[in-house]
Amino acid sequence: MGYAVLIADLVASRRLPARAQFQRRLKGVLQATTTRAGRALASPYTLTLGDEFQAVYRDATLVFADILSIQAQIAPVRARFAVATGPLATSVNAAQAIGMDGPAFHRARALLGRLKDERRLFGVQTTDAGEWTLPSGALAVLSGITESWLPKRFEVFAGLLSGASGPELAKKTDITTRAVNKNIRAADLDEWKRILDEIAWQLNEEIKAR
Repeated sequence: MGYAVLIADLVASRRLPARAQFQRRLKGVLQATTTRAGRALASPYTLTLGDEFQAVYRDATLVFADILSIQAQIAPVRARFAVATGPLATSVNAAQAIGMDGPAFHRARALLGRLKDERRLFGVQTTDAGEWTLPSGALAVLSGITESWLPKRFEVFAGLLSGASGPELAKKTDITTRAVNKNIRAADLDEWKRILDEIAWQLNEEIKAR
């Protein structure tokens, strides 16, 4: 069976003030994300080495909604997110995303290294041949665009990716429906949703093919 492994790390984490306090906050964010993701996860969001965290998905439909939601909640701190598909060489640890290995983890780890080198925030990989050209290019562009985003825009986008309506987004983000629509138009979030939904669909096709 195939899986989508997500490995992420915080950007410039050593320069964080009150680092211990932030890590407690991050742990709460990851626990809430795990609860929301439910059965889509084979292994829950788990803090691992240093300021890294990871999770294993059996269904990647809402992986980008989860990523954007995490980013919204930890802002202004930024994180890099590497997602790679493939099999595992070990049994799934359903309690914590540790103690597992295999091609999906190897690809995600290598991709995270490239994201650091290229100063990008988001990336996907599915085969040993390398990253997908178009999805990787789109995520590289999105990495640059989001550098200037405020937390509310991340919140709106995460909700949009989850399928929330305008009024639902307004209630969830505590802004007006007009402000929600302004964020969507200003950042072309409808178009980005279509792109990320397509990438998530492709991830799921890779998961099912394994």
